[in-house]
Amino acid sequence: MELFKNLGAEIENLWRDKNYDEALFPEIAANALKEANLPAKVSAWEVVEWTMQQTVLPEQKDLPGKFGDPPITLYNSPRFHVDVYFWLEGTTAIHQHSFCGAFQVLMGSSIHSWYEFDRSEAINVFTEIGNINLKLCELLSVGDVQPIQAGKQYIHGLFHLEQPSATIVVRTHRSPMFLPQFSYYKPFLAIDPFFEEANTTKKMQCVTAMIRAKFPRTDEFIADWLRTADFQTTFQILSMLRGYLRSNQVDQLFNLSAPQNRFDAFLEIVRERHGERANVFPKVFEHLDKLDEILCRRSYVTDPEHRFFLALLLNVEGRERIFSLVKERFPDSEPLDKVLDWTFDLAQTRVLGEKIPNALGIADFDDTDLFILENLLLDKPQDEIQTILETEYGAANLENLSERIEKIHKSIIFQPLLQKH
Repeated sequence: MELFKNLGAEIENLWRDKNYDEALFPEIAANALKEANLPAKVSAWEVVEWTMQQTVLPEQKDLPGKFGDPPITLYNSPRFHVDVYFWLEGTTAIHQHSFCGAFQVLMGSSIHSWYEFDRSEAINVFTEIGNINLKLCELLSVGDVQPIQAGKQYIHGLFHLEQPSATIVVRTHRSPMFLPQFSYYKPFLAIDPFFEEANTTKKMQCVTAMIRAKFPRTDEFIADWLRTADFQTTFQILSMLRGYLRSNQVDQLFNLSAPQNRFDAFLEIVRERHGERANVFPKVFEHLDKLDEILCRRSYVTDPEHRFFLALLLNVEGRERIFSLVKERFPDSEPLDKVLDWTFDLAQTRVLGEKIPNALGIADFDDTDLFILENLLLDKPQDEIQTILETEYGAANLENLSERIEKIHKSIIFQPLLQKH
């Protein structure tokens, strides 16, 4: 791994000459990565091969592997280190960094999304409420380099299109002035995912044990805890409950026939405790439900183009942005035509062993529905669509036009596309 040692030594020399000014480190790291061009000289799997052959590795900065599948440290200095991160899952949470540096795509490609957070209220040092807005989306390919700025000036998310993917990361160990390192939950919540408090952690373990053991007073203990919990802890509790209530074993765990009703009952307790602030939680969980639904659809398909399409719907808001990225990926095709082709293919893809009509998740989605979707994406009003349908398909197809349009608008799959901006 002499290439990585040389990269680290070059950055060390350049940064020392600038008196280790952290404001200059992202540019130094990004330029060094571009100049070294390591993706043209070493493969990600050679990094794994080298790692397996070593008796003694450099000090590993993320030994538990909390970020990466796995993260491998290849160079260490007193002020920064160089890692290669492998990614077997598609997405990382929207987040900011308590460090600075740069990263380069070594293998695969990604959708890179930049956000801004307009804070309206600081609940405490570790929790904030505000508006999360997407400001830029781009495709990153092998060799592409991005500087990493510390703090809220660089809030971003990456969705890795291929599995596995890999990135080279040059980063400082930590920049204390930019703590805490928030993660962001659309549309309103920023929270420090690394915050730990011993009492909360132990109580969460107890609740998990009660759920798994089907202890009859489980709900009573959860309700009592929520009645006194602070806002930040409440989010942790509800997130844990959501995971169990959505599992396939919900009846075994809670002995409930309507898990959503029970979750709503917990939310009502939270509203009584936190008032207007509690309205943030249903919106956050609604958005997470949408993401889970699209991720589920993506797990049913193997075609790279279909997976790319669903990755766009997961990460990108607004038709113009989606069409722009489709055009970037497929410059010789019209984005609308590609989207309609992909939609038709997903509607025809049956999923064995699942109680869903197709990979699109919409029953009886036919050529008329596809025609209606096309015209909705062209911003045509219902009366104009009705006139065209009458001419091309006959009056028999008009009786349920409103229902068909409503079905398309309600579909989680189509909601990102039907947003104009």
